[in-house]
Amino acid sequence: MNENNEKNSNVSSGESPEPLTKKVARFSAIIYLCLAIAVVVVATVGIFSISYDYNESIPPVSFPELDFSPESSQTPPDEPSKPEIPVGGEESGVDAELSEPEPEVMFYRPVSGEIIKGFSMDALVFSETMKDYRVHSGVDIQAELGSDVVAYSNGVISSVTEDYFYGVTVSITHDEGAISYYMNLDPALAEIVSVGNEVLAGQIIGKVGNTARIESADPPHLHFELRFDGELVDPESELPEG
Repeated sequence: MNENNEKNSNVSSGESPEPLTKKVARFSAIIYLCLAIAVVVVATVGIFSISYDYNESIPPVSFPELDFSPESSQTPPDEPSKPEIPVGGEESGVDAELSEPEPEVMFYRPVSGEIIKGFSMDALVFSETMKDYRVHSGVDIQAELGSDVVAYSNGVISSVTEDYFYGVTVSITHDEGAISYYMNLDPALAEIVSVGNEVLAGQIIGKVGNTARIESADPPHLHFELRFDGELVDPESELPEG
């Protein structure tokens, strides 16, 4: 009943249904239009690609030439080292050539033995020879007659004398204003002992004798004195052990 009413209403309104062939024709037209647009786009891209020069946009790439021959495997010679430049362009203050180190100053005990009489300028000591009390300006180092006497340190022979009281005496001048005195020596001195000759530390200059009249009653010994800048000092504090 309702379907009849709808048909009657459509007829009465004067509208006719759209034919199916017309709908198909319209749909086909839309598809052809899309295909045409696609063809145009593809053709445009193809033309653009053909006309574009890719060589201009890609930078050239170069590869290093590698030599695998046996000669190329050898180690290249070392390049000469470049001189170091001081920081800030300032000189380092270090000499290019290093100076040789100065030889170490050595000191020797002039004769091997014990000190039997010490240095005493403030207190009087008894003299077996003179049988009185008097000062003692050096040290007496006990040693057998004929024992070798050596130079205390490097220096120059400054005097060779025969003192009335202390017998045969040799003095050597050293650096820093020091002078060493060797007394009660045997008259037969070493050949090197002559005023002005240089002697080395430990070099033999003579032998222990018995020429000191003022100490003749004492056992054989070397009377040794030491001065710095003209002032007598206690030699015992300056002598090495042994």
